[in-house]
Amino acid sequence: MKYLLLVFVLFACTSQTEKFSKHGEEISSEDALTTEDFLGKVSDEEQTFKVRGVIEEVCQMKGCWMVLQNDQGANIRVTFKDYGFFVPKDISGREVIVEGVANKEILAEDVAKHYAEDGGKEYDESMRDAVTFVAKGVLVKEG
Repeated sequence: MKYLLLVFVLFACTSQTEKFSKHGEEISSEDALTTEDFLGKVSDEEQTFKVRGVIEEVCQMKGCWMVLQNDQGANIRVTFKDYGFFVPKDISGREVIVEGVANKEILAEDVAKHYAEDGGKEYDESMRDAVTFVAKGVLVKEG
């Protein structure tokens, strides 16, 4: 009976722990902002943030960028510091935590067209308005 109780307690404790795959530098999952809170704080000036969100889209060429979902319809494009790492191409819809530097900007037309092409989308002028996030590390929630 003691062993059964011990197994139950251990299972209950481990099932509460989130499991992540790690990409880039080591970051923690604590104290991450929601995408909505992040959008309320990001400005034209570069600032450091840690954000938790859901992936809307991933570059299908290399996994070299991703876009986070949000209720405000903002284009939160995440790239990776020094092009030093990539994420799997099949993780759309998964929860992530990203940490790095972000700001609002107008993308050059050729850059926005490149992102549209990599995402398999048709270019639209509105794609130039973006919140750019250069992540030093990414945690992708397993499961």
